Amino acid sequence: MADVRPFSGIRYNPDKVKDLSRVVTQPYDKITTEMQARYLQTDPFNFVRLILPKADTRPDAPDSPTDPYTASARTLEEWLDSGVLMRDPAPAIYVLEEEFETDGSKRTRRGFVAAVRVDEFDKGTVLPHEFTLSKPKADRLNLLRATRADYEQIFMLYSDPEREIETLLRPEGAPLMAATDEYGVTHRMWAIADPRRLRRVSELMAGKVLLIADGHHRYETALTYRQEMERAGTVHADAALRFKTAAFVNIADLGLLILPTHRLLFGLPGFTPDVLKQQLAEYFTVTAVTPDKAQDELTRNKNGHAFIAYAGKDACFLVRLKDKLALDRFVAQDRSADYRELDVVVLHAVIIEGLLGIARDRIEDHVRYERYWNKTLERVDSAENQVAFLMNPTRPEQVQALAAKGERMPQKSTDFYPKLISGMVFMDVAHNQNLSSA
Repeated sequence: MADVRPFSGIRYNPDKVKDLSRVVTQPYDKITTEMQARYLQTDPFNFVRLILPKADTRPDAPDSPTDPYTASARTLEEWLDSGVLMRDPAPAIYVLEEEFETDGSKRTRRGFVAAVRVDEFDKGTVLPHEFTLSKPKADRLNLLRATRADYEQIFMLYSDPEREIETLLRPEGAPLMAATDEYGVTHRMWAIADPRRLRRVSELMAGKVLLIADGHHRYETALTYRQEMERAGTVHADAALRFKTAAFVNIADLGLLILPTHRLLFGLPGFTPDVLKQQLAEYFTVTAVTPDKAQDELTRNKNGHAFIAYAGKDACFLVRLKDKLALDRFVAQDRSADYRELDVVVLHAVIIEGLLGIARDRIEDHVRYERYWNKTLERVDSAENQVAFLMNPTRPEQVQALAAKGERMPQKSTDFYPKLISGMVFMDVAHNQNLSSA
């Protein structure tokens, strides 16, 4: 059973921080060096100082921390002591609403932020859907050890077709917090502290299987930290460190959006567009299209395995799978039919690894990733890359079906949009902090 609970959030004090938009950030793993510098310049209390801190190693600052993790812990302590950050007096579930624009129309994604007990994946209450790399986990673990603060939420999906939880948590009045990020997404948050409503939400969530949509590294980091603390001594059954904050979104929510992540290939020996067409021809139909029509053609073929291969303005092709024997040849036989139906699997297993001959352990040496269509084309036109494969997005029901079978998707299979911003609310996971059941 999933154990979802309210928590007493730590958040910016509106008396000290008047404009929340100046201090919130994108998730740590989406922050480039340039973005980090911009955040640091924007406001002295910007959240980047906590989630992606810089150590002060100047000779004239001998008392400053010499590692970034200790720097974050010290900043957190200073902001709490000075009242920049405040702790809500009562446990709450935080209703989240994100308003954004896509394809010229406005959409709203709704969910809520709460704490979920961290269980091993084999217990089946929390399911992953992608593989992770070890380096980001080590970095986040060091930060968690130093700060004992759960700074950023993970993004989880649950199924509630009757929308009972959404009805229970319908907010009233003005939001407690509101911020607009650099991409024009407006984020609003309300705190629900009514014990009756909180208890009912926990009861309803107990019967759910939860799917990690985004934030696998952070979940696995929380699990590792809990295991470390258990080995070090007794940990209370309801200790906050046994939980991870998450933003929960109903998979039936009309605002739920997955964007495709396009692939850019480089360093391919002997590559030409004609050679590529010959390599693809065995299992795919390859039809020339003009770049201005390519996106419409790809969308029109979204129910089949179709891609746009772009090697320049005069080398743009619609690529469609014509022979599913390719799946038998290049995809492991123990994989489910749902796995084989993923476009990202066809692209990686059949085209990138099978026909182009790029070994799985060399993917990082030949493949880059890009969210935006036009930028993908530009990165080929600039000669930075030799060819791009542009994709249709993975559908939420595909993610759910694979996770239910215990199968993980290749990395960069999903890009849930918008990203959860960091800095709205977070949780103290110090050893003396416990969470009461609702």
